[in-house]
Amino acid sequence: MKNEMGEARIFELLSRAERGGDITVRDDQNNFFAFLDSAKLSRQKGGRFRLIDTGKLSLFELEWLGEAGADIYTSDEARPNKTEIELLVRACGKGRAIIAYFHQGAIIRDKEDDPTSLSFLLDVGRSGAYLHLSNRDKERSLDDLNELAYLCRKRGTRLVYYYHGRPVAGLEDLTRSGAWIHISDQSFESSEDTSLLLEIIKAAGVAGAALVLHVEKGLGLEVLRGLMRAGALVLFKTPPSDYKSFFRTLEQQAQRRRLDFRAYYLYTTILP
Repeated sequence: MKNEMGEARIFELLSRAERGGDITVRDDQNNFFAFLDSAKLSRQKGGRFRLIDTGKLSLFELEWLGEAGADIYTSDEARPNKTEIELLVRACGKGRAIIAYFHQGAIIRDKEDDPTSLSFLLDVGRSGAYLHLSNRDKERSLDDLNELAYLCRKRGTRLVYYYHGRPVAGLEDLTRSGAWIHISDQSFESSEDTSLLLEIIKAAGVAGAALVLHVEKGLGLEVLRGLMRAGALVLFKTPPSDYKSFFRTLEQQAQRRRLDFRAYYLYTTILP
C-alpha cells in the first residue's frame, strides 16, 4: 500500500509537469528521481519547477536538479553554508534556473563567517543568489540592506525586501540601490504615507526595481490610481469589485501587469 501511494505521487507530479505551468513542491513530498524527471519535463513544456529546500536532499542531488532547470528556494535555516549556495548557483546557472535565499535570522556586522553576519550575506549575494529578507520578526538596518541591494544589482540579481510598517524615509534609497520592496496598505495612516510611496516608486523606476503594493485594507480610488500610474505593481487581496465599480478597471490593469517570478518568494498571496 505504501509503495502504491508513492507511485501515485510520482505519477501525479509527472502529469503536472507534462501539462506545463509552474510547479512548487517541497523536498520531502517525493523522491529525488521524481523531482529530476519532473524538472526536466516541466522546463521542456515551458514551465518552472520550484523546489523548496528544507535540507532533506544532499548538495549533490540539488546540483543535479539545478542543472536540470529546477529553481531552488532555500533559507538560512535549511542551508546555512555559503559554499553550498555558491555551488548551487553555478549548477542552476547551467540549467537557466535561480537560487532564492530567504534570510530569516538577525544580521550582525561584527561576526565573520557566520550565517547571521553581514559578510556572510554579502558573499551569498555576490555568488548570484536572489536575497529575500523581511522585517516582520526582525528589525533590519537600512544601511545593511542598501549594501546588499547594491551588490545584488551589480551582480545581476536582486534583493527582495518585505517591509512591514508605515513607509519611512530611506526606503527610496533602498529602491534606488536596486531592491524590490513589498509593502501592505494595512499600515497606511495619512497622505504623507502616499507621498513617500510616490518617492519610493520614482526611485525604483530609475534603478529598474519596483514597489509591490499589497492592497489588503483598501485605498481610495484616486490614491490607488495615482500609485499605479506612478509605476507601483499592485496585488489585490481584497474581494473583487462589482463590474460597475471604477475599481474593477484598476483590478484588471493590475492583473495584466504580471510580477516577475524572481520578485517574490514562491507566492504572491502572502507577505512574509
